[in-house]
Amino acid sequence: MNNSNRLCLAAIFATFLTGCSTIQVRVDSPSQRGYARQATAILAAVPAETEAARPFREAQSPSLSRDQRLQALLSAAHEALPAAKIGNPSALAIYNGAVSQLVFILQQDKFACVPAPLSSREWALELVPGGKGFLDPTQANQVTTAANVRISRLPERIKVDGLGVPYVFNYFAKSPFLAGQPGVSPAGISIPATAVLTFRDRSARLAFYDTLRTDRVALGRKKVQLAADFSAPIAQLISRSKNRSLDLRALLQTGKFLPRAGLFQFQPYCPDKIPVIFIHGLLSRPEAWTRAINGMMADRTIRQRYQFWFLLYPTGLPVWKSTALLRSELDRYHRVLERDGRNSNLHEMVLIGHSMGGLISSFAMRQGGERLWRQFSDNNPDALSLSPSAREMFREMIFFEPRRDVGRVIFVATPHRGSQLALNPLARFASRLIQLPQLIGNEDRLELLGALRSDMRDLIASPATSLQFLKANSPLITSIQSLPLARDTPYHSIIGDRGRGDSPNSSDGVVPYWSSHLPTAVSEKIVPSDHGANENAEAIVEMRRILLENLR
Repeated sequence: MNNSNRLCLAAIFATFLTGCSTIQVRVDSPSQRGYARQATAILAAVPAETEAARPFREAQSPSLSRDQRLQALLSAAHEALPAAKIGNPSALAIYNGAVSQLVFILQQDKFACVPAPLSSREWALELVPGGKGFLDPTQANQVTTAANVRISRLPERIKVDGLGVPYVFNYFAKSPFLAGQPGVSPAGISIPATAVLTFRDRSARLAFYDTLRTDRVALGRKKVQLAADFSAPIAQLISRSKNRSLDLRALLQTGKFLPRAGLFQFQPYCPDKIPVIFIHGLLSRPEAWTRAINGMMADRTIRQRYQFWFLLYPTGLPVWKSTALLRSELDRYHRVLERDGRNSNLHEMVLIGHSMGGLISSFAMRQGGERLWRQFSDNNPDALSLSPSAREMFREMIFFEPRRDVGRVIFVATPHRGSQLALNPLARFASRLIQLPQLIGNEDRLELLGALRSDMRDLIASPATSLQFLKANSPLITSIQSLPLARDTPYHSIIGDRGRGDSPNSSDGVVPYWSSHLPTAVSEKIVPSDHGANENAEAIVEMRRILLENLR
């Protein structure tokens, strides 16, 4: 292969990516020595006469027993809490330092609390059980201090200053806590939580608040902002996944990876929140949305009103088959989540699709049927002699309705009319390398071939891979574009121009403006990005704007 072909092949595969870069994650192990250093820094920064400083300093003595140390930390947190609630820096530092040390000690004994007090000067400690708004650390597979999660290559770490100590509750895929969730990925689920100590008489209560539900709590007559870290759970979840946005094997070995496909949850299901479904593009994986999800977490309203799901699919599949997978998974979620009645939020879902993921989103919102079939054949579809499985596949491909449970769609760098890159000879070569599963038997295939017009038979005679579908103005993509979109659904476009400011003559390097522009879109945002607009900062701000507009 000569150099020009190598460069062309690199361009075909590299520019279709959402970006190979992923975040880097390191989790430090907590230690008594680390907490001692933290305490020394706190005590050096606060006035010595501070009432809470005395028991906090006493708690650092190596001669204390476990229970004595816990009692001293409880006293320090109790003395610091009144001033900490109103934001006094010294009191907040002592309170949060005492809480973090106390949780560290309890963690060593699997959160066994302090026994009944031996005197009227001692505290009884209770662990608040899990429930709405609370998480039980004994049910988590792993509880990590958020400050110990080191993240690099993420543009912004989404944190909120306040009362309490942020943690990450990690639940692995087969955790009993996740039983009944419709879509738990092999990486499991990670949830942000904040530890808070409150007091009444001589009783102390340790609670871990689920900050995805609320990050402000009433303590007495005052509403208090909790400290929170929303990037640490994203990072820990990504560290347990493949942690890459490129998946060449899932493109070429589509049949092998199809059993792993599905709709997965980024968070436990919450009936009070609207689902946002992220759909990745060609050669990509859900990790390509890491920066976007992190950016969504920066807005409190979005955190409280939306939940995030993602579609994982092998990207060599023909787009109609990937869309059928999405439809099937959405139907499954409805069956699981609406057993006890209709949930209105499940009928206002938002699709955000990048590149080919945008085509899947578009296909899901179109009306198929007789009009589509007539573009391929003049024969009566009911007269076809097909096996039951082939007839079901045929109906998936031709006879479908626009989703009525989707309230809004955001297209990101979507080639509605295809891309010239897919016409390149090397792209055709790559298309032949894709190993599709046998979607239809030979007899059924011959029956369908016989029903098609001669100029359309190549669509079934040769594998209709995703790369074939992406050819500029191909019969497949033209047929889909001619189908009506659901009329009452708003559509938005985010389009890259590589920073050249030359729209409508622009391109993101893969998709030209004439292909990504959608006349029916209610908004269109041009961002200075290449094809990886799903990771662009301005594009993420625009996604946030649209989600907030959706609430109005």
